[in-house]
Amino acid sequence: MGWHQISAIDKANSVQPVRSLNGGLRSFSDDDCKKNSMTDHIERARTLNRQASDAIDHGRLEAAKVALNEAIRLAPDLAAPHTNLGVLHCWEGELDKAIHLHLKARRLDPNLSAPHTNLGVAYAWQGRLDAAVQSLKTALQCNPNSAEAWTSLGFTYICQGNIDDAVIASEKAIQLGDGGEAHLNLGLMYSWQGRFDEAIERYKIALETDPTLAEPHNNLGLVYLARDEIDRAIAAFKTSIEFDGGEEPHTNLGLVYSWQGKYDEAIALHKEALDMAPDSAEVQINLGYVYICENKFEEAAVVLKGALHSDPDSAEAHTNIGIIYARQGKVEEAIIAHKKAGATAEARNNLGVIYYQQGKIEEAIAEFNAAIAAGNLEEAHINLSIVTTNLENVDAASLRTAPVGAPIGVPAVWCEIVD
Repeated sequence: MGWHQISAIDKANSVQPVRSLNGGLRSFSDDDCKKNSMTDHIERARTLNRQASDAIDHGRLEAAKVALNEAIRLAPDLAAPHTNLGVLHCWEGELDKAIHLHLKARRLDPNLSAPHTNLGVAYAWQGRLDAAVQSLKTALQCNPNSAEAWTSLGFTYICQGNIDDAVIASEKAIQLGDGGEAHLNLGLMYSWQGRFDEAIERYKIALETDPTLAEPHNNLGLVYLARDEIDRAIAAFKTSIEFDGGEEPHTNLGLVYSWQGKYDEAIALHKEALDMAPDSAEVQINLGYVYICENKFEEAAVVLKGALHSDPDSAEAHTNIGIIYARQGKVEEAIIAHKKAGATAEARNNLGVIYYQQGKIEEAIAEFNAAIAAGNLEEAHINLSIVTTNLENVDAASLRTAPVGAPIGVPAVWCEIVD
């Protein structure tokens, strides 16, 4: 049989012979083309994912997002780009999108620890703490040496008030080389326990890993506040703000300014914080506190009701609303609000003031003593001294109520990026 010339159309439609590894010839079919194309897409997606990881490390988050979306388009069955993109959405506060992506990544690769870790972080930020613990424990089953999972588990335990387990998890994360967040969490817990020197040491270690971390500066400010080192606290909060620390240093600095009587500066900072975190009960409480200090009760009531919408069980919000009701002459409503605040020192002191105004002297004294027992509250000491020194001629207006402003120190999580 003679040879014939193959036309361009023939070439396009024909199956071209290729040499196999053993020297023979085999056909290169359409399936082979598809497999090669798929392999090329997967490798390109993996390259894009690595590029995105590097971009995240250097703070180029928009570039990372573009690369990850393209990686997912090219290889929709790769788990890593999905969970990495979920981390970016989580950082932007888009928790539902993040959870969707982490769940997809978990289905694609159930044995990869990162989707479980990152899902736990998103659940924790949603307040779904039991679900977060479960996801993080699953991550540690996949990889017991995941420092990120141990750090985030410590964060979740802190949110649950489970300090003993939080310390254990944070120390384990440190042993595995955490990036500073576990030191931050230990420092926060030490500061709550009054172990201020140890807290400062932990914050400084966290800053050695990255001096531009905002959270350690904010939390250092809280320690300085507790030690009555106001100038150092102000400087620390300002540094945290410079490093984009979010709402926490803004509202904390605002509280300091309100204590100094700088109400305009305080309100401006609290409003900036509220713009960053419009659903934060703590920020709304702090803004309401300043309004109470200025006797702007209507403005205070608006933001405090917003705080209760965000956190219906907030003792601080109930306490401050109780003060507003008392100032407005709504005595029964004030008593109800203070009782909703529970056994906090401020609420017990404020109840004592109301009872004294009603002529219930013994009840008032009992509440002042309870406030001292609950928190050694200065206002309660003063009120008890005034009332017991002269039971006959005390002007109720001389008694001190105790509105609440709440400094914010927030623990840190560590999301797990997959290269």
